Amino acid sequence: MLKKFTYQEIIETLRKGLRNGNWHKLDRLERALYRASLWYARVQSVIVNDLVVSRLSLLMDKLRETEGARLFKRGMKRASEMLEKYEENGVFIWAPQWKEWLKDPDYIFYLGVMESRV
Repeated sequence: MLKKFTYQEIIETLRKGLRNGNWHKLDRLERALYRASLWYARVQSVIVNDLVVSRLSLLMDKLRETEGARLFKRGMKRASEMLEKYEENGVFIWAPQWKEWLKDPDYIFYLGVMESRV
């Protein structure tokens, strides 16, 4: 299915990125591509080029990302590392509840918070 972005979608995502501070985390080239896409969409009303849409989609995801999502992503990474390490060392044999904890979304979020403090 052909994906496309309208001017309205692009400008709304830009506003969200400006509000949550993610716009300033983009590098110069990413900002330039986003501004060029915004201008093009305003003139042509829609962007349908697959290459531009795929790159713009990645940028829009970065702009929409919240602090909670970043913490959860960090927690997921930490939980998968712990799951692998504990499996190798046989921790689940004598502490089976750890496997359940490492799948609990609240505990995963907690791991992300703790990981960001280190």
